[in-house]
Amino acid sequence: MASTVTKAVGGKPSSVLKIVGLFKRKPGISVEAFREYYETKHVKLFTEHVALPGVLRFSRRYLTQIEGMSSPLPTTTGGFDVIMEVWYKDRELFESLRSKPNPEFTKMAIEDEEQFLDRDSMTMYFSEDVETKDGPWNV
Repeated sequence: MASTVTKAVGGKPSSVLKIVGLFKRKPGISVEAFREYYETKHVKLFTEHVALPGVLRFSRRYLTQIEGMSSPLPTTTGGFDVIMEVWYKDRELFESLRSKPNPEFTKMAIEDEEQFLDRDSMTMYFSEDVETKDGPWNV
């Protein structure tokens, strides 16, 4: 199955690739401290990457369980605290960037993640979005 988001732009279809990461906070870190660290420290490590041409969007979606609409499992939100998403103009750009590893940056990112993330539970996916209703976002 394709790992792209397809959307009409000016009547012509275009495809973008979306990468989704599901992350949990490190045990003992509060929700507030987790979010504060992620937004004020960790995100800054990726400023240069997300500024590259063709990296279209970078977002974090913090999860809060809805009482009465969630499984009675002992963990909330499946244990995940945030969904991280990065959109690339196409798979070729993503693969091109991925094929140029930077060991110094990788080491720095891992050391930073160890400050606030449960690295053993981190998981990344290609996401294929299918929307039933595209609505106005300017409400």
